[in-house]
Amino acid sequence: ARSPKIKGRLLNMILDRIYKERNSESIDRLLLKNISQMWSELGKDVYVDDFETHFLAESAKFYQTESQEFINSNSCPEYLKKAESRLKEEESRVTHYLDQSTSPKIKDVVEKELIAKHLKRLVEMENSGLIAMLKDDKVDDLARMYELFKRVREGLAQMKEVMHQYIKNAGRAFVTDAETSKDAVSFVTGLLDLKDKYDRLISQAFSNDKQFTNGLNQAFEHFINLNSRSPEYISLFVDERLRRLKGVSDQDIES
Repeated sequence: ARSPKIKGRLLNMILDRIYKERNSESIDRLLLKNISQMWSELGKDVYVDDFETHFLAESAKFYQTESQEFINSNSCPEYLKKAESRLKEEESRVTHYLDQSTSPKIKDVVEKELIAKHLKRLVEMENSGLIAMLKDDKVDDLARMYELFKRVREGLAQMKEVMHQYIKNAGRAFVTDAETSKDAVSFVTGLLDLKDKYDRLISQAFSNDKQFTNGLNQAFEHFINLNSRSPEYISLFVDERLRRLKGVSDQDIES
């Protein structure tokens, strides 16, 4: 298998089969496993030089092209499902017929081409990116974005920045709105509802990740201070709630 002609034919054959499998065609996995094992048995350098280096380069080209085409014609949630699916497929490919040492390398290639290179565009995608998911409480889509973005450098930082800014803007709109600010109860109740919504999303979709929790708290601190009546309203709200509780307690004692 070390003659240049046979090496070239073997390599082209196995890369062609992998390309076909990525395009949903059935292939003989056992044949590919046997060839892969043969390379490995000839030595790790043989496996790497004769196959793996070429496989990783071809994979990068394949996913670079696919990611561009798919992101141009699909929503953010659909793209993330595709990326998640491709990562699982490559994991399966290694398990079934490639050397296990290839696993972290192909994972890096797919994560780079499908996720890392498109972070900003995915997060900011109009009508389906992170802000749309937050608005519509898309817990499953948010969780998928979190798990995929967690795999790459700066992924969660991108999410946190956009989410932080969005919550600050939503909070600013709320605390400066004349209608919501007209009385203490509606003002503080609205703030608590807003906080509950994002606490729940961070819990359900982001595994209570501290950086998102801290970002949420900072955003609330920022916009609550934009309304000079906030301290007064919060104090009145607490007093009103305490009076209600006291009323219930007094009734319990009397009864």
